[in-house]
Amino acid sequence: MLSPRPVLRLAITLAAAATTLAGCGQSNGSPTCGIEALTGPLAIKESFGQGRVLSALPEATPAALPVRLVAGPVFRATVAPAGKTWSLAIHEPVSRDTHPGYGVLVVDGNADALGVVVFDGPAVLGAPRLGTIALRDTIVPLLGVRLERDQIETSSCPIFPDSQP
Repeated sequence: MLSPRPVLRLAITLAAAATTLAGCGQSNGSPTCGIEALTGPLAIKESFGQGRVLSALPEATPAALPVRLVAGPVFRATVAPAGKTWSLAIHEPVSRDTHPGYGVLVVDGNADALGVVVFDGPAVLGAPRLGTIALRDTIVPLLGVRLERDQIETSSCPIFPDSQP
């Protein structure tokens, strides 16, 4: 069991993060959206350990997809099929403070691509590479998971706002 001091420190950190993230590109800027800006990507990362990893891309290739930086802004990326992989490119300016490590394509149970979340750090070990994402002068691997929209976002705080049903 954790002692009260680390628990208090964690609570303060989460509260500060929620307040800070309230305006991080989420639709209504509420503290709830700030928290969801962290919990949605966490659910995506956890899905790798839950057997929800994609080994192949969906059959339908969208022309573009929303790409969300974890707890940050959302961009549009063009999607180009390259054999059995996709090559995504963001043509908007991305902050130099961003240090992308890998992207995760989120596909729902109908095999519809919802969007991509870009994480920092090394890619998930052993996850199949489904393509690449180009951000500025950096190219990172694209991985994929299958999750339903309601497992990562709510309608009032969408991770992928322009892919709403």
